[in-house]
Formats: sequence, structure tokens, C-alpha cells
Amino acid sequence: MAGMFSTEPTLVDAEGRLSFAQDLFKARQDKKDDGSIVEKFGCTIIYVLSARALLEKILAEAIVGEWGEKGLQRAANGAIKSPFLAGDGKEARNKQTGELHPGMGPDVFFIRPWSMFQPALRYKSEQIPATAEEIYSGCYGKAALHAFCWHNPKNGDGVSFGIDFFQKTRDGDRLGNGGGAVDASKFYQKIEDHGEAPSSTKSGAGAGGLFG
Repeated sequence: MAGMFSTEPTLVDAEGRLSFAQDLFKARQDKKDDGSIVEKFGCTIIYVLSARALLEKILAEAIVGEWGEKGLQRAANGAIKSPFLAGDGKEARNKQTGELHPGMGPDVFFIRPWSMFQPALRYKSEQIPATAEEIYSGCYGKAALHAFCWHNPKNGDGVSFGIDFFQKTRDGDRLGNGGGAVDASKFYQKIEDHGEAPSSTKSGAGAGGLFG
């Protein structure tokens, strides 16, 4: 909500693992409560449990700035909606299968920071923006985040994270949520040249008929 307290960006001194990294490069459409559409940049960042204290400090600053010291007790009592999501909770699972998304588990938690503007993205150069090939779902890095407070007539009070900067620190196994290309070496097979394809296959004959 406009006009509510927001902290200055802070670099979190803990590595996080990116998921849904593609949304850092291309904004996705998000529907507001009033039905209007806004475009937001963002991602999911997965942290080990020990990193939570670092992020809580940023949240506490925002909560006290908006609601005073009493806000901390309200947050502890669950009266202020938290941005922390459990790595083995329902938000970490596929809605259809119930299985955990790649990278999730009981030893991690995650956040979903967002921004109306594209965050600064870096890897090995301070000046040159990182590319989608360098920053992908599954890589590790450090983010500069700010916390902001909000009020919603339906959901009450809450505090969330915005993302201002992300720097990749190292590679990791790619996560399969659209954040990067498939590892071609897992599937590639050498193709022998046997001449022109049979005429029956050119017309689609021999297909399984799955789509009629």
C-alpha cells in the first residue's frame, strides 16, 4: 500500500538459491484486487534455515517503522502476514501432484521478492549486467532486499520483500521451472544420416494418434 513504511535496500550476507529466475529478466503480469493488471519483476529465493535471522532484521526495521515496537509482538502472534514460506509447506508443492518443487525441502525456507522495476543483475562485472544465461534458476547468489509494509482490506496487515539487486556467486544444478535451458548432454544422441525420410513419415503416418 502506498505511503506505508519501507526500508532502504540491504545486501543480505547469505547465499540464496534462485528459482523462477526468468521473472528477473521479463516482468510477468499480476492481477490486483481491483481487477487491474500490473507488471512485476521478481523471483523466488531459497535460503537455508540459518539465514532467516538476517532477513528478520530487515523485516523488524520495517515493522517498527510502521507499527512501532508493538508491531513486533503482533508479528510474533501472527497478526502481521509474514513473507517467509516453509520449504516443505503447501506453497513449496506442485498444486496438482503435491510433490515438492525442485530445490525445496524441510531444511530450507523461501521468499518471493518483487519489484515494479527490473533489479540490477550482476555476475563477474560491476558494470555489465548479467544475462539470463548467467543468472538462471538453480544458481546461487546474494540479493539486496528491502522490506515494505502493507494493508489489505481482505488480508489485513503484512510485510513483504522487494528486490533491488542480485549478484550470482556460483553455479548450481538447474531447477526445472523455466529459469534456464535443459542440459542437452542428458538427451543428445548422435544422428546417423540414412538419406531422405520415408514418404510415409512426411505425411504424419505412423503417429500414435494421441491428438486424433
